[in-house]
Amino acid sequence: MPQPASQAAPPPSAPALQPGQGQAVSVVLPTYNELANIVPLVGEILERTSAAGFAVQVVVVDDDSQDGTQEALRQFFGQDARLKLVVRKHERGLATALWRGIQEATGPVVVTMDSDFNHHPRDLVRVLAALPGHDLVIGSRYVPGGGMNTSWLRYQLSHAFNIMLRLLLGLKTHDNLSGFLAAQKSLWLSFDPADIFQGYGDYAIRLLYRAQQRGLKITEVPVVYENRLGGDSKTRFLHHLGEYLATAWRLRREPRR
Repeated sequence: MPQPASQAAPPPSAPALQPGQGQAVSVVLPTYNELANIVPLVGEILERTSAAGFAVQVVVVDDDSQDGTQEALRQFFGQDARLKLVVRKHERGLATALWRGIQEATGPVVVTMDSDFNHHPRDLVRVLAALPGHDLVIGSRYVPGGGMNTSWLRYQLSHAFNIMLRLLLGLKTHDNLSGFLAAQKSLWLSFDPADIFQGYGDYAIRLLYRAQQRGLKITEVPVVYENRLGGDSKTRFLHHLGEYLATAWRLRREPRR
């Protein structure tokens, strides 16, 4: 069962998007060796958003996977204009892949998601529905209704670290390591990529810290992380903990803006 969270999410201040509006949205998926997950994930994203009335483009940014990820996408989706596959031959990394995908996106709204079903497509429409009236929407594990069906230990460690981030940096958001984010493309592009889109999950800490500094209106929507269908996880919290701590400490020591 999903683990409980302790804080309430702020309510939306504007009505949710209604089905049938044909809102254009781009979903950015960074991939590296995600053969087992990527085709069903893209298919479910397209199915659920189409049923809700969104006109969705999926942008897959692949770091030259050698397991057949690209070939599977081409074979299954063929010339489907809703899928844009970007293959990077000489660059690697989660944060830079996300930045490339945001640049390649054609929709006025851009959502970033993981490519392994950690971020489940069933939550995507609710994340999009919360965007009117807000600058940035976070798919959050740590508000009521959110959680993880993956690892109890990872949930507890990440939750504790997020509490520390809130205390250390004065963050008001509860899930500061979430990569399940939605905003207008123009807002994404207003951030300095050299400042934000570097490293691994630490980009999210910098992004949300800068967003709060700018006084942006942020809301959190409860989501439940699920297990991947197959392949190996790239998200190892303890492996990246040093990077996350260093990022938080650097932000803490910055002169106040």
